Amino acid sequence: MLTELLLGPDEVLFLYGWSGVVGLAKFNRKGIIFMGTPDLEEIAIFLGEEDLIAVSAFNKGPTVEKGIKSMIYLLREMEMPLLVLPDGHPTSHRLPLVVSCGEMVRLDCQIQAGTHPEQDILCACNDLSGIEIMATACGVEINRNRIDWKKEKL
Repeated sequence: MLTELLLGPDEVLFLYGWSGVVGLAKFNRKGIIFMGTPDLEEIAIFLGEEDLIAVSAFNKGPTVEKGIKSMIYLLREMEMPLLVLPDGHPTSHRLPLVVSCGEMVRLDCQIQAGTHPEQDILCACNDLSGIEIMATACGVEINRNRIDWKKEKL
């Protein structure tokens, strides 16, 4: 069963698991986010107004939610590039937030945080793993009919 949730251009939608949270926002304009890869390449990710920024955190609470909002701001407003670590990089375990951008995101707890240049997959806590999130014109569709969530202004 799919759940459709409305998401305005100035809102963030938080999806809650027991041990983590994912924040979602619309990119809200046409633009490019650059991604640096371990191969010393730079990849341009072309995004539209309806595309999503998904930020996954491996903790919860007001500080984490403020960090998610800050990351969305850095990506949308300051065009901060994404960085991908090489597979097995020890810093991966220290990342408090990881990001994916695009029209669809699959949450997965079986991947190493920060090491996947594919923008359709995002490391998340175990109880959010398996969720697929698809951008729609007015919000998002989620492939789970029961999920704890809340919306806030950015």
